[in-house]
Amino acid sequence: MRIDLTHPSDANYEDSVLLFTDTERVELHNGYKSTLAAPNSMEFESKEHAFEFYKSYAVSVGFSAIIKASRRSRISGKFIDAKFVCSMYGSKRGTCPSENSEQTDVAVAKKKRGRINRSWSKTDCKACMHVKIRQDGRWVISSFIGEHNHDLLCQNNLDAPNAIRVRRKQMQNGITGSSSTGLRLRFREGDAQVMLEYLSCMQDENPYFFYAMDLNREQRLKNVFWVDAKSRVDYRSFGDAVLFDTMYMKNEFKLPFVPFIGMNNHFQPLLLGCAFVSEESKSSYVWLIRAWVKSMHGQAPRVILTDQDSVLKEAIAEVLPGSRHCFCLWHILGKMEEKLGCVIRQHENFVNKFCKCILKSQTETQFEKRWWKLVDRFDLGTDKWIQSLYDDRIRWVPTYMKDVFLAGLSSTQRLESVTSLLDKSLLRKTSVKEFLHQYNIMLQEKYEDEAKQDFDSWHRQPGLKSPSPYGKQMSTIYTHAVFKKFQVEVLGVVACHPKLEGKDGATTTFKVQDFEENRAYNVTWNEKTSDSSCSCFLFAYNGFLCRHVMIVLQISGVNNIPAKYILKRWTKDAKNGDSMKQGDSAGSKNQRYTDLCQLACKVGDEGSLCQETFIIASTALEEAIRKCESINSSLQPLLGAISPSNDVLREFEEVTRARLTSKN
Repeated sequence: MRIDLTHPSDANYEDSVLLFTDTERVELHNGYKSTLAAPNSMEFESKEHAFEFYKSYAVSVGFSAIIKASRRSRISGKFIDAKFVCSMYGSKRGTCPSENSEQTDVAVAKKKRGRINRSWSKTDCKACMHVKIRQDGRWVISSFIGEHNHDLLCQNNLDAPNAIRVRRKQMQNGITGSSSTGLRLRFREGDAQVMLEYLSCMQDENPYFFYAMDLNREQRLKNVFWVDAKSRVDYRSFGDAVLFDTMYMKNEFKLPFVPFIGMNNHFQPLLLGCAFVSEESKSSYVWLIRAWVKSMHGQAPRVILTDQDSVLKEAIAEVLPGSRHCFCLWHILGKMEEKLGCVIRQHENFVNKFCKCILKSQTETQFEKRWWKLVDRFDLGTDKWIQSLYDDRIRWVPTYMKDVFLAGLSSTQRLESVTSLLDKSLLRKTSVKEFLHQYNIMLQEKYEDEAKQDFDSWHRQPGLKSPSPYGKQMSTIYTHAVFKKFQVEVLGVVACHPKLEGKDGATTTFKVQDFEENRAYNVTWNEKTSDSSCSCFLFAYNGFLCRHVMIVLQISGVNNIPAKYILKRWTKDAKNGDSMKQGDSAGSKNQRYTDLCQLACKVGDEGSLCQETFIIASTALEEAIRKCESINSSLQPLLGAISPSNDVLREFEEVTRARLTSKN
């Protein structure tokens, strides 16, 4: 699929071309009437240039173009006219082009690696552009029809496999030369072709694999993004908080690699997409984030975590205005040596004082008091980095983020389970081919480990270390990894001593002394609404209740964790989202295709856990395919006899549902 994310009116349109390759279907607009401004005034140097223009026009409107016919002069033997049409031209499904017709491979349904491309069914569409040569050798448009009788892909979106092949060839031819019109990825010779072959191969293996490419004006690769099928499915369950990690571009290696990282229900970081980018610029980040959101069906995360960076702030504000943008604590603490090295060397206690101010302030007032005391004591009033941290305090200081769930991504330590494996693959001397090989091995190992964790959580009971009713309750709900962390809090309840501070209606306030941490925390509890809060912010950061709240629940006679404090994303059942109801398919064919791809990935995920589930899944899928083929075959005369207008499509769906109902 080829998609230009930037609209032709954008200033940077000429400098960037975007290729999306993804077999997902996008939402259609019905009754679209394409228009071409002042067609009769356009001139072209050749027939080929005219066709290139029509193909570009087709991309912007939402259809695929082919050369239907061309005619040569009987005298000179040169081409004198040509007709370019929509790929839906013609009325017979699967009709082959005539011997005299020039036709690009985009319209020819081919069988590729066992899969048949069925997307080019004909509708007798009349949309076309007819060009002729003038006496001066210039080509002009003699006639133009812009109306289509079928659904068009959304503007700036086009499913055109031939565009991928054309662009791939251009990139392979132009990747190694110098670029005078824009930045490009500094791949070594042959790396670009390796990258393209890898992406193409991955999509052949799984049509739900997604990748996007950003080219500069000279058709050289600027940025490339990809995400595997399983990650796209996982995002539906674990896309609430995502880390956009630009660390590799900023550390000593200066590598152009940027991963999107989430957290699954086993507290395992998971890759939700990867990219190679040419520069740390707003335009590159905007392109990349847009491509990533597109791969996730336009669903933005609730929280996006990044390094503290002004360029990233601008890019995320533009692309993800509805997401809460936060800074990762590890990134900020990791910059202290670079930004405040002199202060750290002169004052041994500075780091401890800084961390106490950030991590142990329970109220905004307490933070403000400690912050300005720290600034005055260590003479940091004129330090620009310190000033920027204070200006952005609502994005990273825990005291200001009580209502933000971070899924354990913003810790004071780096997410080792993913990044350590990536580090081994991203050495400066590692070739793209070696990296992709190691990347695939890493993914396979992580998926196998995740499958093992899933199996163990469902079939083995975790060990209970206390008779607490909270532990017994959550041992049957949480995955083993999450329960292990939660049980630490359960065991810590015995070290907590609550003291009633006051009561306001149904809300009670306690001061809980934690003797293990030698600190006191403020806890509130509302017996009517079951609302609770604690100044340790554990639930906001990690998503399960802390020991301080549990001791209050215990003395209040509440023997079960309230349902509102059991996040589904930490449970064994996290991946089992609401299933689609039968008959809930009023959307377009493209949307149904996308939904089925997601279900297929989920079936593959669950069905691969053991041989028994594999047999069950395989049998069910084979039976489903047979039923679908039978219904489609019986309805083929109806589909071939008439043009697929909206009314007919609705009638088709009604007939299908009626037959399914009668069979059931």
